[in-house]
Amino acid sequence: MLRSRAGEYLTDLARPYGLAVDPSAPGQSYGEMAAELIRTIVPDDEPVDLLVLAFAVHDALPGRATAAYLSHVCPGTPMSFALCDQGAAAAFTGLRIAGASAYRRALLLVVEQAVLPYDPGVAVPARHRAVALLLGGGPDDDGARVTALRQHADVGPDDVAGLAAAELRALGAGRPDVAVVLGAGLAGMAMGASPVTAVPPGQPLTGVWWSLLERLDDDPGQPGAVVAADYEADLRYLCLVAVTTDTSLVPAHRGHAV
Repeated sequence: MLRSRAGEYLTDLARPYGLAVDPSAPGQSYGEMAAELIRTIVPDDEPVDLLVLAFAVHDALPGRATAAYLSHVCPGTPMSFALCDQGAAAAFTGLRIAGASAYRRALLLVVEQAVLPYDPGVAVPARHRAVALLLGGGPDDDGARVTALRQHADVGPDDVAGLAAAELRALGAGRPDVAVVLGAGLAGMAMGASPVTAVPPGQPLTGVWWSLLERLDDDPGQPGAVVAADYEADLRYLCLVAVTTDTSLVPAHRGHAV
């Protein structure tokens, strides 16, 4: 019932813009995608205090308060909210808010879907994808630690390369023991001795986080760090995060939508 009514709702929204809604392309529900990740990575006896849902492309079921729904299915029934309208910066903002909160244990869910029932006039993600980061815990947790998170607003296209290079150097990029993950908005940058992973186009929201977790998983337990960065050109946000293979951020889990 909810999905069938969503088609009517989207048709009403799209009509003033001359867009036709295709009922055969219903899209993917973020609630269903993220609920699978929650079942995988959040044990019943280790509840979460805060849940943050970050997305850019709207949910296929816009009539549902997805963050509230996910709180209902998450152990701990955590405080929850969603972040949107920030493009590739949304997940960085979610991580910053979670880190600044008084909550001990937080879950960041980054989701995007590849199908819209109308032509938005811009490229959509190449595939459905969801990434989850489980943050917090005790000193014995075998995970990684976020050591720095930086966001710069109103960075113009002529300034982004210089500022990004300076920030990457300040966060340790350029050393052979620090890997770098660059989103599509920073494609082509080189960082000296650092191994650089250039995120391929197609996953504008989850690509950086997927590649960051792959880097952390490459050599678990070994000393080192990963610096990930991306630039949201439309909104002029430059975002960077530095992660060390230490404790306190439990590296998370990656999942494709079923």
